[in-house]
Formats: sequence, C-alpha cells, structure tokens
Amino acid sequence: MTIPVRKTDLKRNSIFGYTCNRCLGCCRFKKIQLNPYEIARLARNRGLSTTDFIARHTTNGGTVLRFQEDGTCGFLDAQGCSVHPDRPLVCRLYPLGRHVHFLGVEHFNQMECESGCQGIFHENGTIERYLTEQGAGPFMHAADLYLDLLRRLLEALQDQELEPAQSENVLETVRTVTERPEGGHDLSWIDMDRALSDYCAQSGLPVPADIEAKMTLHIKAVRAWAA
Repeated sequence: MTIPVRKTDLKRNSIFGYTCNRCLGCCRFKKIQLNPYEIARLARNRGLSTTDFIARHTTNGGTVLRFQEDGTCGFLDAQGCSVHPDRPLVCRLYPLGRHVHFLGVEHFNQMECESGCQGIFHENGTIERYLTEQGAGPFMHAADLYLDLLRRLLEALQDQELEPAQSENVLETVRTVTERPEGGHDLSWIDMDRALSDYCAQSGLPVPADIEAKMTLHIKAVRAWAA
C-alpha cells in the first residue's frame, strides 16, 4: 500500500506534532519490514526465540511482519497493539517516514493519514521531540547499524560499490543479493539467535543475554561470515 506524502525533506528540528487517538486505522493493510533487532525485540515480547518468531510471525524469509487475512496486524487485539513496548520503528514513526542516505544523511517525510483517522496534527513540538516521545532512538540506531551492515554485505557479495541511494528499510534489497544459484534466498543471517548460536559455538564466546549486546555481536558475526 502506497501512502501519499504530505511534506518532504523534514529535519529533526522541523516543527511537527501528532497525537494518536488509538483509532487503529494505521494497523491495517501495511507492509511492515523488519530488521534483526526488531525481530529480537518482538520475539522477546512473545517469549520466543528469533527462530520461532520468524517461523510463526513473518513472511519473506523473516523480513516482513505477517498480517492476518483480513488485513490487520497479527498483534492487534481488542485493546490495541499487544506488543506496543516493542513495536517496530515504522510503527513508532507513523505518520513520519525516515530515510537515510548511504552516507548517513537523514531526512523525514510526513505522510497523509488514512481516511477516517482520528489522529491530530499540531505544531507544538519538533520531530526530535516526537522521536523521543515514541522511544525511537534505539530502533533508529539499530536501523543505521544494519543499513551499514547491508551495504557491506552488498559490497562483499557483489564485489562492487553501492550507488548512492536512499533506503527506508535496511533489508529492502537483501533478498536479491543473497539469491542462491539453485533458487531461493539464504536469509539465515537475519535470525539473530541462530546466527549467534553458531558463531559463539565456533568462537567459544558466551551468547549475551542483553538484546543490544546480542545485536553488536550479531553484526560482528555476520561481518565475519561475509568476509
């Protein structure tokens, strides 16, 4: 689903405010792409390993959150978002979209809300304040780390430099660069628990308990694999 853009090229100091009134219209008919950190947060929320979470709640090899047949998010219940403390970055940013140039240059778009949305726009804050209110910091940091990792994977797997580009999601092109000669795609590195289990068994390192520490070691493991 393509969402019309209302404003473009916004910065963190741009005037912006939005009050969500929990109409839940934004929780339907979306394509929510996930990176390994977001998968790990959601898996912990559900009491699952990332391996089990990917199998139960994602499509496209773990890169897209599974929605129900009626178009609603699989984690939407009668009270709203059942994984709200660990919701993905795109959900935290709504109705903003974040875009990061491969050199790290960042800008935001403000999207039009769905017809009937009860959310209210206002000018009593900035994008920076909104990001803080939504707890987006750790998720943006993780997205940037995995974007850099993807760039390195692309360079390693294609043996060429990336052209300057913008990417809303760090795994947007990973399926094309990991295509197997016999068909299908090798996306096993996205599974943080599986990748760390293999890496730590080979290196003799303990598997961290903290998700941020897991992410740091996961990135190190994938870089070693790519090399």
